[in-house]
Amino acid sequence: MDPSIQLGLTMGDPNGVGPEIIIRALRQMQPLTWNPLIFGDWHVLQEVNHILENPLLFYKFDEQAPDESAIPVLDLTVSTDREWQPGKLCAWGGESSYCFLTEAIQWALKKKIGAIVTAPLCKEALHAAGHFFPGHTEILSHHTNGSMPVMMLAVDQLRAIHVTLHMSLREAIAALTPERIVKVILIADKALRQMGVEKPRLAVPGLNPHAGENSLFGTEEQEIIIPAIEEAQRLGVDCQGPFPPDIIFLHHRDGLFDAVVTLYHDQAHIPFKLLGFERGVNITLGLPIIRTSVDHGTAFDRAARFQSNPQSLIQAVGFARQMIANDYQFTE
Repeated sequence: MDPSIQLGLTMGDPNGVGPEIIIRALRQMQPLTWNPLIFGDWHVLQEVNHILENPLLFYKFDEQAPDESAIPVLDLTVSTDREWQPGKLCAWGGESSYCFLTEAIQWALKKKIGAIVTAPLCKEALHAAGHFFPGHTEILSHHTNGSMPVMMLAVDQLRAIHVTLHMSLREAIAALTPERIVKVILIADKALRQMGVEKPRLAVPGLNPHAGENSLFGTEEQEIIIPAIEEAQRLGVDCQGPFPPDIIFLHHRDGLFDAVVTLYHDQAHIPFKLLGFERGVNITLGLPIIRTSVDHGTAFDRAARFQSNPQSLIQAVGFARQMIANDYQFTE
């Protein structure tokens, strides 16, 4: 890895808040003690920089830096069917965000950057451009090792790891098997150890109200979840549960556990966004590269106002830098 460049920042959908929060984050983090490289649309970045009256300087990566404090941009502008209009959902935005991300992935795989920090993309725009992925996480998996991607949410000292992710609730329940739950528990345990947690303590919530109340409200706990926990324990993981879903995050907040292995998307996202919407970070586990991200979307409804909060991106940069410092390397 070139020691002069540590982190790649992908712009996300140019019509969303990505360009704005990148600029605001870089300004707030001055003076930079790390070296970013922005993967994005040079023209959009310059326009948003002007709108925000931002004093930072940017330059194209393949050109001479005008100043030692200037920030490099790898210009990946998509010229075809260009529709830069903050707040607009369109195929051009989806194609642009896809190009930014896939180029950054290649740089990370080649060790030219130490991590990728992503601004949000739009799934509908991605599909309109002909890239039929549910989101960032699946694109990352497809273009790296092809393994099952696992999302971790982090807010301050709270962490949640997902067994299922971008699918309907009906599909998520159908996808739950003891084998899948055990695999995610093992990935979570290994990742936490590589992040510096010496002896991770994991908790698993139930699927049903009150964790099924001994099969009164469902049998998934007895048939699927408990066998998975017992197998993970047999493999040496400190894993407990199933706990009632409505109290497990209180136990986690009180320090009884290092992370919660959640069973479907909203089981983690609702409490985490309530506890720290502007500080939440998305970390993708199980990949041969480091990737962190904001834990919010493109916010098309607010993009044209240019009043977005960059704190989630700032936190994502912090997590990525910490993982680089810890020499985080995930292997199966």
